[in-house]
Amino acid sequence: MKVADHPNVVKLVDLFETQASSYIVLELLQGGDLFQYLKARSFKLTEHRVRQLAKQLAEGIAYLHSLGIVHRDIKLENIMMTDTTEESSPKIIDFGLSKMIGPNEKSKDPFGTLGYVAPEILLRKPYSFSCDVWSLGCVVYAMMSGALPFDSRDSKSIITHTIESELKFEQPCWKNCSNDFIDFLSKTLTKNQHKRPSINEILRHRWFKTESRDKQSRGNKQRIRIF
Repeated sequence: MKVADHPNVVKLVDLFETQASSYIVLELLQGGDLFQYLKARSFKLTEHRVRQLAKQLAEGIAYLHSLGIVHRDIKLENIMMTDTTEESSPKIIDFGLSKMIGPNEKSKDPFGTLGYVAPEILLRKPYSFSCDVWSLGCVVYAMMSGALPFDSRDSKSIITHTIESELKFEQPCWKNCSNDFIDFLSKTLTKNQHKRPSINEILRHRWFKTESRDKQSRGNKQRIRIF
């Protein structure tokens, strides 16, 4: 956290100790976690808003990966919002399970949260940065649908679904979503870690390019009105 300095990663302000305790001072974030933010909106966000938040989170994860940091616990509760408005930005927090690894290094630690943890971790296979890409996909899926992609009533079923079940888009909310959005989730939630895109490849996905085209279109309309 000392080396991290990114708009979508929580900022460490200070660190000090007394004889009895250690204290970590973080920047003030007043929007609650992403789960609370979604709950306040009845878990109903537009695809446009989901894309905004997803891109910011992907940029934060890409920054961490550039420093050699794999977070390993990306989830709704570990993303804080700067405020409660519709322009609020997400910040990745809680580096308790994070680890610094080299570009070609693997980890075998069985860390993560069920519902968000990648299949390779559940299978006890060596894994790397792509486990965060999977978790990002779970978060983005939940932002749109209000549910996790492979959730279930008990831990054993969650593990089985995560490893074996096909990704489905059965809720009514998906009917109005773009094909690019569905493809984005299918890519991030690829079960084979060797076929799953890196976070930088995800940032180049055409779903995010739609955001740029929308901004350009709005800018052109504004210029037309002005002149």
